[in-house]
Amino acid sequence: MEEAGSRPNTFPGNKNPADGFSESSTGDSNNANGLKKNQVRITVEVPTSLAPGAPLSRRNLRLVQPDGISVYRTNQTLTRISSVDTEHGVDDDGFDVIEFSEGQPLGPDVLIEVDYNGTRIRAFATDRDRDIKVNPFSEYLVRNALGGYSSAQFEEVMECVNSSDDALCINKYVWSTLADQIQDFEIDIPDGNDIDSAVALLDDRADFAGYVSDMADLAQVPPNESGVISAQSVNMNTVFFGLELGRTSRFSDEPASQWGTRRGYEEQLESSGTAYVYPGLSMASLEALGISVTTLASDVPYERATLTRFADYTPQTEGPDFWGINSHATSGSPASIVNDTRLLSGQALFQTITGKNSAQPIGWSRNPYFLDAQLQLTGQDPNALLASYFVGGRAIELEGSSGDYERGALVEEHYTSVFDVSLTKTDVKEEGAFQIVTLADNYNVVSFSVQLGDSSFPYRAESFVGTWTESGGIAGQYTQQADAREINRTPNGAIGTATPNRADTAQIGNRTSTTSSGPEENGRLNLDYTGIGNGSRSEDGIGASNPDGSIVAFNLNNPANGDGILIAMERSTHSPELANYRLQGTIAGLGPDTNYLRHIKDGQLSFTSGTEASVSLAGFQVEQQISTRGLTRPVKSSSDPVDLTYTQDGTTGRLSFTAGSGAMEMDGFVSSNGEYLTLRIREASGSGEQYLGLLLGTLED
Repeated sequence: MEEAGSRPNTFPGNKNPADGFSESSTGDSNNANGLKKNQVRITVEVPTSLAPGAPLSRRNLRLVQPDGISVYRTNQTLTRISSVDTEHGVDDDGFDVIEFSEGQPLGPDVLIEVDYNGTRIRAFATDRDRDIKVNPFSEYLVRNALGGYSSAQFEEVMECVNSSDDALCINKYVWSTLADQIQDFEIDIPDGNDIDSAVALLDDRADFAGYVSDMADLAQVPPNESGVISAQSVNMNTVFFGLELGRTSRFSDEPASQWGTRRGYEEQLESSGTAYVYPGLSMASLEALGISVTTLASDVPYERATLTRFADYTPQTEGPDFWGINSHATSGSPASIVNDTRLLSGQALFQTITGKNSAQPIGWSRNPYFLDAQLQLTGQDPNALLASYFVGGRAIELEGSSGDYERGALVEEHYTSVFDVSLTKTDVKEEGAFQIVTLADNYNVVSFSVQLGDSSFPYRAESFVGTWTESGGIAGQYTQQADAREINRTPNGAIGTATPNRADTAQIGNRTSTTSSGPEENGRLNLDYTGIGNGSRSEDGIGASNPDGSIVAFNLNNPANGDGILIAMERSTHSPELANYRLQGTIAGLGPDTNYLRHIKDGQLSFTSGTEASVSLAGFQVEQQISTRGLTRPVKSSSDPVDLTYTQDGTTGRLSFTAGSGAMEMDGFVSSNGEYLTLRIREASGSGEQYLGLLLGTLED
């Protein structure tokens, strides 16, 4: 270490490839300019303790020139098996460039190894943007993705990589995606770490480690289990809701704890006219090009609200007028469809910039996430896509203007548990406008919402469960009968609960979309409540329906419910299958001096009889201590199976679960085909914590 500290920085170039910030790009900078297709550029980043005088890069890493570089073939044992034919050069900025005589590798079996001051760091030779970062993140990937395989698993992966037919084994491209996206994670490596301790630190980040594990599993999906959509393209309306927990230094010198909500909305663009961006997702099949793969891309404008609490419990609320419209948009990426029901894909999010014309622009950078969604098909075409996922992010002060931005101080660190329900648009040209009479006569409904800034309860979360029954013979008009569970916190920090009655009249109408071909009624909807309407709002919720009206969903936004999501499925008294349901979802928690955000990723609900079941919950948890402003980054959370008894209402199909101890209760519904569950979950602990959330369940084969 002493030698590293005294070693001069010999990095010759003036260009730091990782201190800039640009929107419509992912967090990892691309330094691939001037490269041939069979060339890669090497950027080496080490922990500060190894090169304290070197230029500072992202994530508290230091840019250095390697003492040596080697390229070799390996296997899951990570041993050097053979050399690889390459040529080595240096570009004008002093970066090493490697040229592969047989083309850039696709699989994980070729490693680039650098030596810096006696420390060895490795990276995959494959990378989608060909700007290969060799750093603790790439070393983690080598050790835990490739090094985590058995011999049989490695052979299976390489059989796919070496397949000569792209249409048969598209998952060979998982590796270049993974090597590229792993560098998008915004995780700082603190001073004092060497490579081994930095890798161990990354392993403790449950969201990061889970993403790598999920992508490594995806690479093993055999081609005969991966399907595609039959349509060349499918466009969907998206209902998006995210609950954030984090901390901010935007409003004070000391970091403060902060809740936040994100609600999908529409963005109006003014340039050479008026245009709109609506929350949406597009899927496309590349089979026409001879490639058996489905690609995804999404763009979700959203409104944000936040509740900031300082050490003395003083609350401060900011709404959409303060934050403006931001965007949750993904870059196009391939997806595998397993068993025609489960869509799997690694997703990278674009950075955005707000306040471009202000004195202090803010850059928003988001981590990648693994999408594990339930796909509903009509024939072989998507009808709905239901997902829940977890993503971390940061807000960063930017310096500069006119697109030439550099990163400044960290303003926010936050983690978001997301519900993403995408429903296929009605093809107006082929089928005509969406008609409200298409909607079902009766629905079962479950909601989850959060209200920030109420004078009595600055933080309030609720979930209601109930029914919509068509009333008055009017299409789209429903009598809502629903009971809610609520957890809340008062201004002085005390925790409470309540059981609001959410009976009301719900009116659904078309919400027109402005498109390049004119106004369209393509399945976007308005929701208005009679009991809480005051005539001054145009809607209490904005949502969408799939073309047959079997699923509708809304983003709630009203003074009774707050901001959130409502999911309605055509009413059914279908009994759940005596099988396992995979659970995803969001649970909010309040403790005496603590806030909790739990994301359920790998939960399981098992039905063992007509009256008995068990549930186990697994995923990530973020914990925030209000008084100290401490924030525990995502850690794995799990629970032992809890035995439940349940009943089902013969008229509405409502399922009610209780644990023997009474500490957990769940209520919700199963879809008419038995494939989906929507469940409210309510928990209380003996030490005073209160939890409330929404779970999506999908039937496992």
